[in-house]
Amino acid sequence: MLDEFPETLVNVEWHSSSFTPGDSDFDDCIYYESVGACYGARGSMYGVGGIPHTQWNGVESFVGGWGGANWQPAYDNFVPIYQSMVGGDTPYDIIINGLKEDLQVTYEITVSMDTDMSNSNMKVEIIVVEDKIMSYWGAVAIDHNARNVGRHWLVTEDLNIMYEGESQTFSGSFEIDGEAWNPDSVKIISLVQDYDTYEIFQAQQLNVNEFDTDQDGVMNNDDNCIADYNPGQEDIDEDGMGDACDICDNANIFIPGNVNGDLWWYDTGSLDPTVSVDIFDVLRLADIVTSGDQESCGYQAGDMTGEGDVNIIDIIALVSMILDGTLGNVSLNQAGDSIL
Repeated sequence: MLDEFPETLVNVEWHSSSFTPGDSDFDDCIYYESVGACYGARGSMYGVGGIPHTQWNGVESFVGGWGGANWQPAYDNFVPIYQSMVGGDTPYDIIINGLKEDLQVTYEITVSMDTDMSNSNMKVEIIVVEDKIMSYWGAVAIDHNARNVGRHWLVTEDLNIMYEGESQTFSGSFEIDGEAWNPDSVKIISLVQDYDTYEIFQAQQLNVNEFDTDQDGVMNNDDNCIADYNPGQEDIDEDGMGDACDICDNANIFIPGNVNGDLWWYDTGSLDPTVSVDIFDVLRLADIVTSGDQESCGYQAGDMTGEGDVNIIDIIALVSMILDGTLGNVSLNQAGDSIL
């Protein structure tokens, strides 16, 4: 069903230590800071006794299954439950965003409202899960994916908003267990749940590799400016950093040698300026080398040897090229400047 209804069906698997093989860590889910406590916390919420137990939107339960990996009867029972709930009215919308750097994940979850509703004992839960863990199910002797296994129930926060147009943001961070989890399959799931009735009013999920920090429709992994809105991904100098966040145009201005980034109008009949490379670029490059500056656009333009490390050799190379009157596609003019 998760494959059949990927946009509207969200689940979390909570595994009991009594039914988890000894070589599996599915029951090691961290409840806040307590390892292995997730199942007990969630199970007591719903009064779980028999296994398997499914809880739909927090208010409708189904207990039991069929032997021999016979999934069809379960499917036939679950689909009507799902169909009776999907598309129901809810005042809440959840947007999950964040930033993943190596194994460190920073998240920002915004809950907003489009109609009024009481916030009495209303909570926002934030849960880290790992999806599609290929596992051997001994009772039926088959390999099959475990879906959205609870790994870390991070927090349960009070929801303070209650009026149309209001929003509330929840932020935090966590570290992916790079040895026990597959970083490509880690998701954040967030729920809005009434802790009096346990009804769930909204749920959203997002793989941590699919964050879109600037909301431009391009995922962070593919975005050439993660924090700047640029749906077109323009990159005039094709250096992998988009124009929206790249102050160095290495194709037209900060070309090799133009350390100062000067542009001159040598041809008064042209509206386009010309790059200038001269003694001032040598002086600027010397200043960059002696100061240890590695962040400026001039540092990029001053790598005359192409070795990626700007030093005294690059200064000598730049002086030599200016004196020789050759600088790639730049030549020396009669006034003593090298111009494009």
